Amino acid sequence: MHDYVDVDYEVVSWNPLVMRVVTDDEELTITGYPVILKVMKVNNKYSVWVNVIVSTRTNKPRPGPLCTPTMFNARPAGIKEVNVVKDGSLTLRLSTEGTMSIIIKPTNISVYPDYRDQFGSPCIMLNWTAFW
Repeated sequence: MHDYVDVDYEVVSWNPLVMRVVTDDEELTITGYPVILKVMKVNNKYSVWVNVIVSTRTNKPRPGPLCTPTMFNARPAGIKEVNVVKDGSLTLRLSTEGTMSIIIKPTNISVYPDYRDQFGSPCIMLNWTAFW
């Protein structure tokens, strides 16, 4: 059994992940907001659980069927360009010792133009990883 301790923390700085994506039909701004779920210390090493809340804006909003889990069977859009404007980042002040920096980097993105969110932007699937 591992000895683990929940670590109290304070968020010192917080910056969202920002991407610009150009598809065949529209230009998107995708913003990922990192959220810390838990920080633990296990065998003198830190373990951090991070999730990312994603927001999408388009230059051509339009209505369409809402995003659902079945949309992943749909045709993804042809992506012409992806530009990571800014990686997401968090700096935490830990109750146990010092600070910890966490970087959020995108690893893959799919855009589903036939499905839309409630604001008229296409549904997306964003994969990301966290480094600390």
